[in-house]
Amino acid sequence: MPSAAETISLPGAMPGTARQLRVFSFGDPGARPKAYLQAGLHADEPSGMMILRELCKLLAAAEEAGEIKGEIVVVPMANPLGVDQALNSAVMGRFELRTGANFNRAWPDLVTGLADSVRKRLGQAPDVNVELVRRELKRRVAALQPESPIMAQRIALARRAYDADLVVDLHCDDEALSYMMAPDELWDEARRFAADVGVHSLQSNGDSSGAHCFDECFLAPWQALGKEFGARVPLGCHAFTFEMGGVLDVDPKQAARYAQGFLRYLRRIGCIAGAAPRRRANGLNEFRAFEMLDSPVGGLLLYRQQLGDWVAPGEVLAEIVDPTAPDLETEPAVIKASMKGCVVSRRLSRQVAFGDFVVMLAGHERPASGKSKSLLD
Repeated sequence: MPSAAETISLPGAMPGTARQLRVFSFGDPGARPKAYLQAGLHADEPSGMMILRELCKLLAAAEEAGEIKGEIVVVPMANPLGVDQALNSAVMGRFELRTGANFNRAWPDLVTGLADSVRKRLGQAPDVNVELVRRELKRRVAALQPESPIMAQRIALARRAYDADLVVDLHCDDEALSYMMAPDELWDEARRFAADVGVHSLQSNGDSSGAHCFDECFLAPWQALGKEFGARVPLGCHAFTFEMGGVLDVDPKQAARYAQGFLRYLRRIGCIAGAAPRRRANGLNEFRAFEMLDSPVGGLLLYRQQLGDWVAPGEVLAEIVDPTAPDLETEPAVIKASMKGCVVSRRLSRQVAFGDFVVMLAGHERPASGKSKSLLD
């Protein structure tokens, strides 16, 4: 068992509807480096939950052996509000049904006014400045008020993640290869992390367009201070998002392999004693461009390409058949690639409506059509 398994009560919107958040902690509070890992913020994305369950087993064994040197906080299911939302037995966990809010958007703004609040107190020692900033972030997070159940949940998670050296948020797609997203300034470290975990590819998360996602909430303050004060305030937090395959990828053996990969990286950064086994990054794909393709019509979705296939511009990725077309010889509508890329993610349902997302390509050059969207769309 971990050194601490905390149960946090969250308020419900109505009497008798409270929820509980379960947090597992390993190592001594305040020890460095600190790592925070969570899954299921989009509660209908289960693969990361399984992985972190397996990781907790590995961490419990490491703690029993006295190997935990830092502090590691794991939240295997970070959204009890969303996981309890269902319609006809299908979990509706991406948006809060009461308000329509995306659980991974509009996280608290910890950037505004931060530079001015620490300016006069900063010295010349970067490590001392990092601790000063963490104290200011602690004050800001402590001052947040739970104005709604979703905000209460966000505050509970933020109070356990704000001072972490490493923040990891696990998600998944419909059907997908596993991939990691990272900003440019963390690319080299992300490459090591992705190789340790053993994901298919590393992708640039590009411009978040002010979405204020979970990982951005904790990385953005350090990015802003770095621009303002330079090397005096280095990045005190590395924050990454992983897309761990698709919604069907909850196989225990696969989850155990990924959990070993996360354990490997935690060893590499010193959270756990012992040298990390060497992991070759030869199989890791690095993508800086992507194309999100939607359906031009509604109908039945037929894929012409499989996950992992590489395609050229103009190549057909999918067809959409209208089963009600009066002319039985009517040709299906087609979706074509506008760039050379790898099929990384695609829609799970084989019924599609006009305008629905169908497939994502990732590659090295932006599509000629310019139809690239944000990964957060």
